Amino acid sequence: MLARCTTGTLLGLEAIPVAVEVDLGPGLPALQMVGLADTAIHESRERLRSALRNSGLRVPLTRVVVNLAPADLRKEGTGFDLPIALALLAASGQLPPQRLEGLWSAAELGLNGQLRPIRGVLAMAIAARKDGARALLVAESNRLEASLVKGLRVWGAASLADALALLDPNQRRRIIASQPRARAGGRPGEGQDAGEAPDLTDVQGQEHGRRALEIAAAGEHHMLLVGPPGSGKTMLAERLPGLLPPLSEAEALAITQIHSVAGLLQPQQGLMRHRPFRNPHHSCSAAALIGGGANPRPGELSLAHHGVLFLDELTEFPREVLDQLRQPLERGEIWIHRARTQARFPCRITLVAAANPCPCGWSGTADQRCSCVPSQRRRYWSRLSGPLLDRLDLQVVVQPVAAHQLRRSISASVDPQSGSK
Repeated sequence: MLARCTTGTLLGLEAIPVAVEVDLGPGLPALQMVGLADTAIHESRERLRSALRNSGLRVPLTRVVVNLAPADLRKEGTGFDLPIALALLAASGQLPPQRLEGLWSAAELGLNGQLRPIRGVLAMAIAARKDGARALLVAESNRLEASLVKGLRVWGAASLADALALLDPNQRRRIIASQPRARAGGRPGEGQDAGEAPDLTDVQGQEHGRRALEIAAAGEHHMLLVGPPGSGKTMLAERLPGLLPPLSEAEALAITQIHSVAGLLQPQQGLMRHRPFRNPHHSCSAAALIGGGANPRPGELSLAHHGVLFLDELTEFPREVLDQLRQPLERGEIWIHRARTQARFPCRITLVAAANPCPCGWSGTADQRCSCVPSQRRRYWSRLSGPLLDRLDLQVVVQPVAAHQLRRSISASVDPQSGSK
């Protein structure tokens, strides 16, 4: 008997529809996967057997062939566990096949039959709505995320037994009524709040740096902060997202989708409310910063979409890695090409970079004497290419705040009658 269930596989930021076909035929008991499946999908055979047995369901003692169509598209991820299990149950007569018509499903199976969350559910929901699906069945931990897509019915199940009950019209209403109501609609005011973004009220002094931040926020300018250690470069950069305007509905949904595909959303997390601030270490690779992999995933550049990418210790990044930022900074997107596929990732960001003025860090300061010779300073700044520096519109020198100025600034903020702003 042949049965069919629909799911999707991630390609960049989008989910491509995949038909899971299961056929039971004569022969020795075996389960064969075809259709360019990765190792995680091939390993689902053992998860399926244990999950079915521990859920009180029958494992077919016959030859089973699972085909993932289209067969020329590479598939990866554990989200195929649930659709394969549902199609297998329908093919073996334990589930009416008509209940799978128009249904999308995606979830990982535990050995005890529990459904576990997967990455990229938001992209799955968008693809399911475009495909005209009547419903999307996911793990309960992914339900709130999938419910952000308007016009799509989302069912969340904690176990394989609950998933089968949701497919039964006689039990569906009872299960849905017992679940916490998910906020749907994708409005920026919904989802979990990660706290207020830091703002300039925490910065004492640094009028020059504060003004530069305001100009960068108003004009979407990339900037370079140059100053000795402890001058407040990182503190200033962290406050830039708080100066940017609130996210629109489309921007919030795009940011959430990128973080979902990257697997960075927390369970039961809804729409991301705040602009992202990404601060990668200078030892990160080109794939980690730009994005990449056999099946391309977003890097730090795309994770900062509609937000701020902060590159501290800019001169410590490999030059060949930094030069790959030049084209994405101008176009606001990056295309990653592989032999069999290509993927597009958006990256409309504000880049903030920070660096010391010289290798020892004390050039141009009054409190410390610089120990670097001119040739060392030239080699230090030669690590950055001219075209990259040209894209940093604002290049700001940040000096440390003197102790007496800091005390006076704090006193003025505590005592408004002092005459200071």
